[in-house]
Amino acid sequence: MQYGRAQAFVKTRDVTFLRGQKWQIILTGIPDISKSPLPPMDAPVWDIDLLDNNVATITALKASGKIVICYFSAGTWEDWRDDAGTFPMTDLGKVLPEWPNEKWIRTGSSKIREIMAKRIKIGAEKGCDAIDPDNTGTFPQQNDNGLNLKNTDLVDYMKWLQKEAAKYGMKIGLKNSLDIIPTVSPYVDFAVNEQCAQLNECNVYDAFLASNKPVFHIEYPTPLTPAQANTTLCTGTGTDGMSTVLKPMILDGTVIYCDGSIVNTPTNGTTNPTRPPRPPTTPRPTPTTRPGSPPVKTSSAKPTSTPGNGGGCKQKHWDQCGGNNWKGCTLCESPYTCKGVSPPYYYQCL
Repeated sequence: MQYGRAQAFVKTRDVTFLRGQKWQIILTGIPDISKSPLPPMDAPVWDIDLLDNNVATITALKASGKIVICYFSAGTWEDWRDDAGTFPMTDLGKVLPEWPNEKWIRTGSSKIREIMAKRIKIGAEKGCDAIDPDNTGTFPQQNDNGLNLKNTDLVDYMKWLQKEAAKYGMKIGLKNSLDIIPTVSPYVDFAVNEQCAQLNECNVYDAFLASNKPVFHIEYPTPLTPAQANTTLCTGTGTDGMSTVLKPMILDGTVIYCDGSIVNTPTNGTTNPTRPPRPPTTPRPTPTTRPGSPPVKTSSAKPTSTPGNGGGCKQKHWDQCGGNNWKGCTLCESPYTCKGVSPPYYYQCL
């Protein structure tokens, strides 16, 4: 694949990732730069959706001193993306049980890598400082992917993604995939983890943190209140030195930090489906803490928002509702509040 001259791209920077950096992640909605300077103003690292956000948003964030990480799914086909029609059917695997609008992809396919190289190039054109490739989960721990993908495929793919990003001066992180951290650590600049405190897994990152690389750590407590900052979500084994945020599972502009401060970053809406947190990629020590959810949702339609006064509810997926398989639930959106009713952990609007 041919690449344009460096001056054809928005200028990239040799940014530095360090252990403990404060951050914000917004994958539902787009930071409203018309309201700059955006809170949290003291968070130097922001993780936003690559394909939803434009050059102007990324440029404005960088002008305010932010390091911009651009998120995209590198391991699945998503039916709502503009390039969905370019994926060969022969390179698509099974539907993700927790996200019926996605299918696993054959990561070693030359065509798939061409598509992902284009996405990385888009990141360079928009001025992203780094990429956050999602869904590159450790394959033997996932549900049957239909493509016979193995851990070795993941490691090879992560190395390839790193080389592609490096062509443009961009850095790369590893999303979850705990059991390959020792192998992949030399090739990545940061890690993004979901729920390691809830699942008693954060100490897996001890060596990674000791190398002064940040672990951008997300927990999804219910209820989402400042009081959760005084729990093991922030203080549990292995969390020391992590860049921990407490977020709603829709990953909008709301964030609570471990000092108990709460921030609501202004955002504009997006019509794309909300990105869910990923399912477990390693054996969980306490599976009984993730009970079942409501009846199975069989529709393959994109999740939609129920209209409401200033907000509404969205039909979500098992890993946002405390379940172990695709059974759906209802999750409130800001400004509504939510509550969990146990069992079976419905999230309902108040």
